[in-house]
Amino acid sequence: MSSIQVYLDNYHGCCYPGQTIAGRIECHFNKEKNLRAIRIKFKGRAETEWTETESHYNSTTKKHESRHVRYYASEEYFNAEYNLVQGGEGFHLPPGKHTYPFSYIIPAHLPSSFEGSYGNIRYYIKGVVDRPWKFDYEHLFSLNVVSPVDLNYVPGVRDPLATSVDKTMCSCWCNDSGALTFEMSLPATGFVPGQEINIGAHVENMTNVTAECIKFKIIADLEFITHYPRTKHRYDERVIAECREGGVGAHGDKSWTSALTIPNDLPYPNLLPCSIINLSYRLKAKVVVPCPHTNLENEVPVVIGTVPLAGVATTFPASPPTFPTSTEGTPLLPNATPYPGGVPPYPSGGAAFSSGDVDGFEEIKSPSAPTPGGLPYPAPTPPYPSGGAPYPSGGPPYPSGGAPYPPSTSNGFGEKSPSAPSPGFSPYPPYSSDSKSPSGPSETPYPSAPSSSAPYPPGPGGAPYPSGGFSNPSAPSGPGSAPYPPTGAPYASSNSNFAPPSYEEAKEQKEKK
Repeated sequence: MSSIQVYLDNYHGCCYPGQTIAGRIECHFNKEKNLRAIRIKFKGRAETEWTETESHYNSTTKKHESRHVRYYASEEYFNAEYNLVQGGEGFHLPPGKHTYPFSYIIPAHLPSSFEGSYGNIRYYIKGVVDRPWKFDYEHLFSLNVVSPVDLNYVPGVRDPLATSVDKTMCSCWCNDSGALTFEMSLPATGFVPGQEINIGAHVENMTNVTAECIKFKIIADLEFITHYPRTKHRYDERVIAECREGGVGAHGDKSWTSALTIPNDLPYPNLLPCSIINLSYRLKAKVVVPCPHTNLENEVPVVIGTVPLAGVATTFPASPPTFPTSTEGTPLLPNATPYPGGVPPYPSGGAAFSSGDVDGFEEIKSPSAPTPGGLPYPAPTPPYPSGGAPYPSGGPPYPSGGAPYPPSTSNGFGEKSPSAPSPGFSPYPPYSSDSKSPSGPSETPYPSAPSSSAPYPPGPGGAPYPSGGFSNPSAPSGPGSAPYPPTGAPYASSNSNFAPPSYEEAKEQKEKK
């Protein structure tokens, strides 16, 4: 018996977009065969189809009649054909086995293979022996194309998510009996098959009705689209995984963590490159209450991929973390860790639940993940004096007797304003209250100098700056360059070689010229 068979050398149940597949076609003939060609075809396409019964009015019979309408759409991804043997009307092959190798590069950016209720995505290789005036020998080899989804490149899925819903329950006389609140949080929204989803949940039941149970489900939503004879949509859904937790009594409060595992024995195709079949996933939570009340539901979208998130914790801590609070006047920097010797919590963005009847831990919190580092400010130990005074008391902080800074520390408003000390060192050496020279080390930062060598000319009172009006004068840039000389003083007289002429003298000199 004659036949044709397609074999792949490097195929192990699936292949990927962009991969090169190689194989061979084997033809077995029991006698000499006349043929036109031996071909190989590569094809990938998506299609949707269903039939609906519609009613229309028949103007001939004057009656309403029913008819079946076929809705369909298709999308082609590649279609290639190659001749392995080119024959003709008089071309013959002898009996026996004939082998022809081939290779093909699968195009990139393809959706995964898929089979649904109202549509499919299929890829295949077809070998054909084209015979003139006779039926062809054919063999179809189906390809299972898996298009990976790397969650690290999907925006937003590594961020924690927290959501809350509530409703007011009414009594038989339409009076409010309180509010039912349900809070839910996820450490991330991107997962892979076999991974466990840890759901932080909190129910606050301030009503007179008992919440019977809380259900969690992961649901896959499918959308099929047709374009002929017109655009129509059909929807389908399937439950991927589910779990159930106990209820909460009237006027009760409960917090817990539920674990929901994504099965790894189900297909999770990537249909993003397909425009006529859409697939999405959602986590649905339901607080079940007795009739005639309606259940409280909450849904959040999730993504199921093939490559897991890197560096993202998808579980809550085993015990409730404790977070220190910053003391007044000593704020904590964003990059400083308040957890010396401990383990910082999981990344930021999670919900914070009130304490209550917790299975595992009482409180779930997720502050911003700190970076390694010490406290931003030193502890209040020496060199700071006791009693809360940040600066030394007693003598002036600047040396007297010709020093380039004034002895007074007043800023003109009755307050002291020296520079803030640097942590760990006293900014100025201590001074005695009854001596004009510093009492600290001999190499003081501002040595004394004779009054004649002061960088500013003497004036009334010996003060190089005016007595008021300036809170914190800048340090002089050099001798003889006082930035703000007082009016009239410190210049001794108008005849001084360094003093500028007064307005009257300048006017008189101008008139003389």
